[in-house]
Amino acid sequence: MQLEVDLTGSEASVRLTGHDEFTRLAVAVSGEPAPTRLAAALAGWGTLDGAHAWLDIGRLEEALRANPDRADDWLACFVSMIDYAETKGWVDSGRVRAHVA
Repeated sequence: MQLEVDLTGSEASVRLTGHDEFTRLAVAVSGEPAPTRLAAALAGWGTLDGAHAWLDIGRLEEALRANPDRADDWLACFVSMIDYAETKGWVDSGRVRAHVA
């Protein structure tokens, strides 16, 4: 799963892709990744923390739930992904850590 942040235009856009991919979670940035602009773009999804973002788990689940193309077993796969992230210390206060690339 990937949160794609497009900073190439005057207004940033954010969309969740890879709705059926639960083996990795990343934030992919296109355009100049100025930290203040990227942090503002992520405001509805989470917070920026250096080379990582802490994404709201409920917001990710909501976006997946709203996608009509999601797999039938998406919820079990999503929960499994979050459970795995927790064993690595990548879950804190309802947020999951994702690498920013």
